[in-house]
Amino acid sequence: MLVQGDEAIDELVLGAFSEANQAMKEAPLLIVICARQDDDLTVGGKPYFLFDAGLAVENLLLAATDLGLVTHPMLRFDESEVKRILEIPKEYRVVLVTPLAYPAELSYDKAAEERLAKRERKDLDEITHYGKWGSGVSA
Repeated sequence: MLVQGDEAIDELVLGAFSEANQAMKEAPLLIVICARQDDDLTVGGKPYFLFDAGLAVENLLLAATDLGLVTHPMLRFDESEVKRILEIPKEYRVVLVTPLAYPAELSYDKAAEERLAKRERKDLDEITHYGKWGSGVSA
């Protein structure tokens, strides 16, 4: 679902997002990802609709980045308010909302480089297991 226009975006962001996410109002377009469990499989008690929505979102984010656009997936929002404001049927889940915009910085590459340089990464052995849980890759 696409939300465009200052009035529609303001209503959604003010009504369903925290104060920390109010910068979303600056985006010219919000993409609201919705999914319905009945449209997908459930195997072994695991519903796949959220997984499949995630795969679609990954492709959307990669395509946007390739086009030089900026996204920022948001998961913390009042789902019932998003559904009420956008009149989304009750059987659908709102998976995430992401703004889609051109970067504010003149150099997207430079901004991305700066953000990535500041990140601390966990050691691979902390997040990877080999053969059995607790056996890191360097074991």
